Amino acid sequence: MTLPRALHRRRPGPPAALPRPTRSRGLTLALAVGGGALAAMTAPAMAAPVTATYRVFVGGVTVLDVDTTLDLTGDRYRITVSAVTGGYLGRLFSWRTESQSDGARSADALRPAHHQQTSVFRDEPRNVTLSYDGQGDVTASVTPPPEQDDREPVPPDLRRGTLDPLTAVLGLLAGVGRGEGCERTLPVYDGRRRYDMVFSEVGRRIVDQSRFSVFAGVALQCRVSYRPVAGYPRSASSGRFWQRNDRAERPPVDLWLAPVAAGAPPLPVRLETESDFGSVVLHLTGVTPPAAAPRPAGPPSEAVAGAPPRR
Repeated sequence: MTLPRALHRRRPGPPAALPRPTRSRGLTLALAVGGGALAAMTAPAMAAPVTATYRVFVGGVTVLDVDTTLDLTGDRYRITVSAVTGGYLGRLFSWRTESQSDGARSADALRPAHHQQTSVFRDEPRNVTLSYDGQGDVTASVTPPPEQDDREPVPPDLRRGTLDPLTAVLGLLAGVGRGEGCERTLPVYDGRRRYDMVFSEVGRRIVDQSRFSVFAGVALQCRVSYRPVAGYPRSASSGRFWQRNDRAERPPVDLWLAPVAAGAPPLPVRLETESDFGSVVLHLTGVTPPAAAPRPAGPPSEAVAGAPPRR
């Protein structure tokens, strides 16, 4: 996902404003878990798509509203994710992104066919289209090209056998849905970068009631780290809202999964990581069709947007 660089600042502790859109590894995951985690490969075809909505806070301030839809028909899957700047930030910077992945599913594999991501900020488009040949090779159309982002293109041999970000998270959920837990490493190519998503399992935790989420209860906590491979900026000075400048310093992302949608396996109900702007938290704000009526939210005095689940 591409985030406006006007959001990116670094602190003395905090931040320094940057001028134009860039890609955020953490928000990519926030969107991916919002959409990709809606179903496991072993789930039957659904009578109707499952939709879920999320809100992303940074330092306790609303940053993004995210809508996700997953459609399973026969042996096919399609995931659509859209996000738009929200709250005070949305009044300052009008920005929207759309992502979609589709492909084939079986009992033990996901085979992506297409992935597309589009966004526009201040009339500057940033688009990615990935096409898969079914034999492991991936072709990419990227606007602007990597060279304009001061990065080396990812060579074809490093793209081979990779997944797009949405399909990668769906792969995680597929394993969790089969009872395999979180542990796995998945190769990802997003059109600009090649990296590995390394998932580990933390355990089951209690997510308390909050006015920011429709979920409260027990959830499985997974941790996601990134292993850079290729396609990163040549300059270490391009600070990002979600990332520290040194790739080795990028914090892991924690996500919590729970069964909240009728006919679907566990969905993400919360995501957390750290940024130079403060804590980043994603909350589940709605799901259709729900597994059960949402639990009542606690009074505002009991809720904090970034309050962590109990260990």
